Amino acid sequence: MRMLVQTENNRSFYAVCVTGFLLRVEWGVATGFLPVHVSELGGSPVDVALVFSVFAAIMVPASLLWGVISDVIGKRNFLIVIGMIGLLPIYFLIAFQEDIHMLILLRGTTAILKGAVAPCSWALVSDLSSRQSMGRNMGILSASELAGFAVGPAFGGIIADLYGFKALWFSVAAICLIGGLISLVAGKDSAKLVRSTATIPLLDTVRKRGSMSRILVVSMALAFVLLGYSFLGPNLNVYLISGLEYSKSAVGMFTFIGMGLTSVTQPFIGHFSDKYGRKPIMILGALSPALGYLVLLMGGQIHFVLIAEILINYYGTFNTVASAYVSDVVNTRERSGALGILNAVGSFARSAASVAGGWVISVSDVPTALKISIVFPVIAVLLVVTLLKNPEPHNE
Repeated sequence: MRMLVQTENNRSFYAVCVTGFLLRVEWGVATGFLPVHVSELGGSPVDVALVFSVFAAIMVPASLLWGVISDVIGKRNFLIVIGMIGLLPIYFLIAFQEDIHMLILLRGTTAILKGAVAPCSWALVSDLSSRQSMGRNMGILSASELAGFAVGPAFGGIIADLYGFKALWFSVAAICLIGGLISLVAGKDSAKLVRSTATIPLLDTVRKRGSMSRILVVSMALAFVLLGYSFLGPNLNVYLISGLEYSKSAVGMFTFIGMGLTSVTQPFIGHFSDKYGRKPIMILGALSPALGYLVLLMGGQIHFVLIAEILINYYGTFNTVASAYVSDVVNTRERSGALGILNAVGSFARSAASVAGGWVISVSDVPTALKISIVFPVIAVLLVVTLLKNPEPHNE
């Protein structure tokens, strides 16, 4: 199996992957340890959930807005640079802030800038790839991002244990600056991407019923996967630290192992989806977190926690292949907007699920939240099985 990278501009492709890795290091630290920071300041499970949900709610319009802007002005890399460097002052403010509600608000503002980076990165890789290599190249981007998600919590746990949260947030600010500079120096848009002067590309996508119906079904399936992942998500690390009495470093390493194993398989997952179709891989990606929560219900011993983390974090496989599927059904100038829809629906699901999960935990307990979390990915599988009856997507 040939796994050599084949893109229009390999230097730009690698720049996107490295920047994506660094963004996800930041994301992994913030997702894993800002909730712990808020909890240690006296926040309730609902406060912890709000760290996640406010961010995710703002990602909904941000992803759509920046996706449309990227398609209209014909620029991806410029928005990636602006988004990464713009995170720097926010993390400086977080480092000096101890008010819970201000921390929640500042975390939410990061979504405005990440809403530019996330869809533009996927759209740029899609632009640089041929149809035959798109799944594999998106798998490599996904591997880079998941590797960042793996390194982020491990890095965050060690820094927080040794030096405290203030040093951690300064470190995250530096990581964002480095990511922006890498894209500024090495990144470049595809020659195929041109500025739209006549219409808004996203409106063209909406008018195409066949393409739009597939995008919406895949987006809804992703939403149910993320409902399952995020229902417990922001409170999972709090539970492992406060409930099961693992250290911050240990919890970071659990995520590192789970995300790390997911990361190394993504290029192969993408390649298999190019060769055998997107939808069977989506089914496996949706089932994985449901199985992970079942394992976690079996006990809190270290071997159960490790297996659960591996399975839960494998949800990223669904997002990788779903993004390739969406890119299949639209043309180059419409991709950022279409991927913005996918990101927006997913972000809405994250926001709603984290608040609902935090409320359930506050009035009941974590095992109850775990049981509810299992249901949502199963619904995603049913949606994808229904989608399997449709013809294979194609560029229009």
